[in-house]
Amino acid sequence: MVSNVNNKSIFDFDERLKFIGIDFNSKEKNIFQIAKKVKVASRNIDFNGIYDLHDVIRSKILCMLLSSKTDVSRVFEKQRSLKNKIISKKIKLQKLKTSSERYLHCLKKDFDKLDFSNISKSLKAGATKKNIIGIAPFSAHKSKIWPLSNYQKIINHYKTFKFVIFAFGSQELEDSKTYFLKNSNCSLIDRNLNLNEQMELINDFKVFISMDSANMHLASLTSTKVVSIWGPTHPFLGFSPLFNEEFIVQLSNEENSERPISVYGKIKKLNEAKAKQSMSRIGPERVIEKINLAINQ
Repeated sequence: MVSNVNNKSIFDFDERLKFIGIDFNSKEKNIFQIAKKVKVASRNIDFNGIYDLHDVIRSKILCMLLSSKTDVSRVFEKQRSLKNKIISKKIKLQKLKTSSERYLHCLKKDFDKLDFSNISKSLKAGATKKNIIGIAPFSAHKSKIWPLSNYQKIINHYKTFKFVIFAFGSQELEDSKTYFLKNSNCSLIDRNLNLNEQMELINDFKVFISMDSANMHLASLTSTKVVSIWGPTHPFLGFSPLFNEEFIVQLSNEENSERPISVYGKIKKLNEAKAKQSMSRIGPERVIEKINLAINQ
């Protein structure tokens, strides 16, 4: 498995899986450096096949540079064209297969016993859940961030709960001081935790609130219910949170026919106002309703 070095802990579940981590903050991110590292690390390994689970220029070149190791090369179908047609309103919004299903489809060509219906959460519930609500209020794309001032009503509503805020970058930490840490029942996550340790922490929460982000997908693999808030993007485009679709918060098509405005959250300048409105029109009451549903299940 070749991936960002920060993802290593996710793949430590089986000693047969060799992880090759790439530091994308160094010169190592150069595609030829990546290929060299993979070749050195796999010098004594015979490949049955290569599976491109990203389908971007970098991964395409990597597959080409490693093609001498095997005749089998599979590519996961991203359905870019179909998604772009939905965004541009050339075709109606439709529910596409999730990325997880398409990853599986890529592998299923050679491993026909794989079945999506058998996919399960990575972590099971412990004896008891703590009265803690996790909040991951940030996203790589600002368009996917729900107005931070809205969280105060949620914090005020759940007075007997503690809140753990997932914030990592310098700006996120500053914003957390302004909007969250003024409350005595709010604290920041330990930033030294790796991804697997973060999932273990989330697994003890009653509820986890997230944007359409990586945090949402990681949390969805735990036993904790995930309330996700969607604005310019849409879960139908393949990024719906596994096992947690009933806790999605978003405007309906009748309330906002412009959605989805973006596949991943990157917004064209002319659509910035629409994207902002798709988030700002979601009131805290809707989120509280979903939190209550998750807590009472």
